[in-house]
Amino acid sequence: MHRTQSTHRPVVCKRRSGLTDNEERTPVAMPAASAKSRQVQDLEKQLAQAKQQLSQLRPQSGDGSPEEGPSYSRSDLLIQEYEPPPRKRQKISAPLDFSAVRSDLLNYGHGIFKPPRSFSQQNPQIVSRIPIVRGDDLPDLPPKHVADELVYLYRISFHATFPLLDWESFSREYESVYRQRSLRESPRVWSALLFAVFACGTLPQHLRDGQDYSDRSRELMDFSSDDMTLDHVRTALLTSVFLVELNRKSAGWTWLGIAVRIGQDIGLHILNAGRPFIDQVVNRPVWWTVYVCDRLLSLELGRPAMITDDDCEIDLPSPMEMGGKAGSNGRIPAGSSQSPLLPTVQVIRSISKLVKTLREPVIPASTLQSFDLLFAGCMDLFPAHHQVNAVGYLDPHQIPPVIYLQNARLMLHRHNLTTKNTLSARLRAVDECTSIARQTTRFLARAMSDVTGSPTSPSSGHERWRGPLISAANAFLCTHIWRCSLFLCLRTEYEDALLCVRASATMGSARPINVACGRYLEFFLQRLLFKHQDGVGSVDTDEEMLALVSGDLQASAESSWIWKDGESGSQTNKNSRMSPTNSTPLAAHEDDYNWSNWDGILDKLQRLLQAKRQRQQQTQQQTPIPLTLPSQVQQQPAHMPSPVSPGGSETPHSGSSRIRIADIM
Repeated sequence: MHRTQSTHRPVVCKRRSGLTDNEERTPVAMPAASAKSRQVQDLEKQLAQAKQQLSQLRPQSGDGSPEEGPSYSRSDLLIQEYEPPPRKRQKISAPLDFSAVRSDLLNYGHGIFKPPRSFSQQNPQIVSRIPIVRGDDLPDLPPKHVADELVYLYRISFHATFPLLDWESFSREYESVYRQRSLRESPRVWSALLFAVFACGTLPQHLRDGQDYSDRSRELMDFSSDDMTLDHVRTALLTSVFLVELNRKSAGWTWLGIAVRIGQDIGLHILNAGRPFIDQVVNRPVWWTVYVCDRLLSLELGRPAMITDDDCEIDLPSPMEMGGKAGSNGRIPAGSSQSPLLPTVQVIRSISKLVKTLREPVIPASTLQSFDLLFAGCMDLFPAHHQVNAVGYLDPHQIPPVIYLQNARLMLHRHNLTTKNTLSARLRAVDECTSIARQTTRFLARAMSDVTGSPTSPSSGHERWRGPLISAANAFLCTHIWRCSLFLCLRTEYEDALLCVRASATMGSARPINVACGRYLEFFLQRLLFKHQDGVGSVDTDEEMLALVSGDLQASAESSWIWKDGESGSQTNKNSRMSPTNSTPLAAHEDDYNWSNWDGILDKLQRLLQAKRQRQQQTQQQTPIPLTLPSQVQQQPAHMPSPVSPGGSETPHSGSSRIRIADIM
């Protein structure tokens, strides 16, 4: 049932029919009981008008009298009114033959996103390795020093952003288990939760034991019980997080749905005056963490969220519950140790509107402006230290909530790259995405500096930022940096692109999707160089490059434009673009996660940066000299950031010999 507020004007909804606007307005609710009779009278009046129109539309018999047609009852009209048929979406047409681009995206997008279901290839199914647990068989606990390290890593990574656990009670039970050296005295679902924590604790260090811990957690989960608990929600959610970080997004999406349903089953989303206050304090962070994950994954996969805002009656956690308090202006004071869950929830609540908007073929300028204002208001909720223009060192563990906002902004404007839009609107979309990418590099530059806030250099020896950046990495951060890198390279913003790539290179194989993103970026740069070699004047108006820079936008059947109906994966692979020697493809995806050529990307970007500076010098001197590049560029290690300030200045490298830009390729 729809909730309505008491007001002096009736809430109305339109009927999808051929009636006029005046005839379509049907009262749904009135503020007082006396209005019911008026509502019935209005409905009867509309019913009479509808019958009159239907009689006029019926075919006429030979004598001029209307033929008898099917009779329509009042209930029939109401069903038509309140249950309109779903609108069919028109597929976006492709202006060119994208067969080669489709092949490239299948090859190099593999591991980052999947094409729409009707175009995807049939990949072999991964057989679950979950053994069957019988009787009271319980898994062995890892050694105490290993468990302590995993719990610590979990706390500084996931728990720092999403306080899913009541840490005091969890720690008490954890110590009790290791004193007894057995799980026999602990509830089975809590044992499953413990191993889920172990699994997520392996993610910051990319430990291979994580899959075994996750398997043991799922072994201990019992979904046949009709009495679900808060720990069931926590365990299902952590399982989803672990699978998403391993780039198994479909499986993670499924487990996230389980967490949502269990949470709704035990009433986490509703107010319960009879529930003890301490339980409310514990439950609120759990529900809103589920809510955030539901919104994030929905936006990432382009799928509808399971939780609707109308169903959320529970209050947000108070600042005191999150370990701090808000200032008089509503902003969290700088230096506060409070969890960023509160501003994160405010950001994520706007995503539900964004997901619905992204289902439209083109987003008008007025809607873009409204969202920009909304996101600007969300940004103001973050502490002053998290603002774009802030300076000083920023702990990488505090970056993800800001990245969620930046990523939502980028995906909003990237949507207008569609071929249904005008060229000027598509170029504005590229401009906005590039601007958002530059803002992202400001946060990365602060995170890739020493604790004094000074950018590090190879000679400084400061590498303390590397560990926190790796442990703070998650799948959403990796893919956002990848998207930013694509737009920065397209617009020749090589200084900022270098910073993004160095961050990705530092995270390396800590997340499987980061490896896939690096492989795609290497291919993208190669195509970009080919375009420059072929003399393409403006690559940001080239249809192929616009399709490639859109990346995983092509994973949605509603927003993609390169996929061709009825074309199978084998047919697409026949169009696979070959290397300049026309002998082998530029890359293959038989083993997606063995790629590691970050140094090659850094080298290309450094040399492109030198070429750009040479062109700028030519323009200033107005001397028509040939475009050349230094053949040897001093290459910095992949794990060290260049001395790049947030403004994007970098000391150029020198080289005595010169080669043409074509020689880079």
